[in-house]
Amino acid sequence: MKQILHIFAKDSRHFWPEIVVSLAITAAFTWIYPNQWTQNDLGGGPGFAVSTELRLLTSVLTLLVPVSWWLLIARVIHAESLVGDRQFWLTRPYEWGKLLGAKVLFLLFYLYLPFAIAKLALLAQAGFHPLSYIPGLLFSLLLVTAFLVMPLLAMATVTANFSGMTLTVVGIILCLVAVLALASAFGGGISIPFSDHLSIPFALCVCVAAITLQYAARRLWLSRLLLIGFPVVIGTIALVSPGEAMMERDYPPVTAKEGTPIQFALLQDSIHQVTTSWGRNEKEVGVSVPLEVSGVAGGYMLMPNHVKVTIEAANGTHWTSPWQGIYNAYHLPGAQDWSVNFKIKRAIFESVRGMPVILHLTFAFTQLRAGRSRRVPMPASDFSVADFGICAPQVGGDGSQQITGVACRSALRQPRLTHVEALWSNDACSSTATEPNNGVQGSAWTGNLNDDPAEFGISSVWTTGLNISNSLRDTGEKGGPQKLRYLCPGTPLTFTPYDPVKQVQSDLTVQDFHFPR
Repeated sequence: MKQILHIFAKDSRHFWPEIVVSLAITAAFTWIYPNQWTQNDLGGGPGFAVSTELRLLTSVLTLLVPVSWWLLIARVIHAESLVGDRQFWLTRPYEWGKLLGAKVLFLLFYLYLPFAIAKLALLAQAGFHPLSYIPGLLFSLLLVTAFLVMPLLAMATVTANFSGMTLTVVGIILCLVAVLALASAFGGGISIPFSDHLSIPFALCVCVAAITLQYAARRLWLSRLLLIGFPVVIGTIALVSPGEAMMERDYPPVTAKEGTPIQFALLQDSIHQVTTSWGRNEKEVGVSVPLEVSGVAGGYMLMPNHVKVTIEAANGTHWTSPWQGIYNAYHLPGAQDWSVNFKIKRAIFESVRGMPVILHLTFAFTQLRAGRSRRVPMPASDFSVADFGICAPQVGGDGSQQITGVACRSALRQPRLTHVEALWSNDACSSTATEPNNGVQGSAWTGNLNDDPAEFGISSVWTTGLNISNSLRDTGEKGGPQKLRYLCPGTPLTFTPYDPVKQVQSDLTVQDFHFPR
């Protein structure tokens, strides 16, 4: 223990500038970050221009926090470099376990402790009770360790200096770009072979093995091979894994006994038309097909996640697309219009353009059940919503102090997927709290289905603005600008969380379908 403390004290003296820089950046981040959820509160900051500057400053500080860790880790590890055989420390009676322990103590004291304090301070400033979120805080630190600190630490052990580590980091970034480009070339789909619950311990084990191997035996090329091989293996599995089989496993087709939880019908009239678009990729054509969606049971919601397209034509053309993602679509009970967007190869599109085809769409859905709704009268200050977070009314950009939106914050992660309903007023609100007589209904979806106690991130507070629909109204002037609607104090806000029940497939077959000429 004496040797560990001796090395720790030596590193603290030698690297005090790096320590001060890291602590200063963390402190500045903790001080500046809360402004982004108070700047446009009712009666708060001076407006959108300053808020934009604060958001930019917050983004820069969020990036500088891990950059300062990068510098701190590189400097303290390279002080006793593990690359080569002529380092001065090799002639001293350093035991590799104690040397490694001193480096770990250094990072615990100057990286993890300030970071944990910053997270707790942000929770307190946001109105949460920090001690109630200790499990989530520990899980957040685990995520940062697995996906940021340990990879940086492992890269520092297999490089001789900061410039070498920098080149390694740049090389990894370029490899990630190449993988994304390759995934795009494969049709935009890439399978994820492991869930976070497997990838976290897997990544930790690989990094710990490489670090321990370097300190115990300084087997440089074996450690490098281990670190290089891990992402290569994961990437290879992701590219060649049978996505179709995984989808069939995760989204089984509904049985006749269960019945179809959702129904589709093609809409094609003077208002609803199939449309096409050409993006940057000239080899693909975007297609939008209007549908009527119905059949969702009361108390449930169906969320489409993926779609697969099959086209059959009389000229012998038969083509099936890979699974394509669907985003931000939510189907509640009752009939509603919806347009499904997908891409097909341009050569296929040109070969069947204008002729009747059989269009078969296979949808992969998540079925969700509504939880307990919470109705909250709109106050003029921050208000808490159980199992969701803390929200605040926001003033608009029209110079008035009228409420034009709601922004919410949650602890350590985004809230559960929640449907928010509100009643807009076309007229400015009076000083007395009352529901508007000429109210216009608006709604928004926010949150996600992640059930982990925390998500990966530098901050411990997640902020989101509720993008409530129908927030603008026409002035009646032809070509005139739209005006803001308002949320009056006392107006009810309804928060309804949704929890996943099962994942299923549902199909739609359209005979005699025509792509536009």
